[in-house]
Amino acid sequence: MAEKVLCLSGDNWGMLDEKTGEKIEGISVWYVNAYREEEAGSIGQKPTKINATAETFAVLQKGGLPGIYELEYGSRPGKAGKATLALIGAKFIQSVDLFGGLISTSKKAA
Repeated sequence: MAEKVLCLSGDNWGMLDEKTGEKIEGISVWYVNAYREEEAGSIGQKPTKINATAETFAVLQKGGLPGIYELEYGSRPGKAGKATLALIGAKFIQSVDLFGGLISTSKKAA
């Protein structure tokens, strides 16, 4: 499954598991897509956070953020074995300057 989105940020994170003391690391990506349910008292787009692979994070670093990307999703086992959505791929489309309009698209990710 893939969709075109506005990627806002990507962050490496780490913490200690409170029960085991083991270090847990990951990557979170925040993005906005075209999805929005019609609800009274709500307007605009809500950002979504998703886990990403190191390879996908490298593509985002190369293309730059914020930017328009085509994101590819897959599932992985989550808590209690339940399927969890994960970001497994990204294709750079265009850089975005949120406060000054569109900018050059010469910087492209592989």
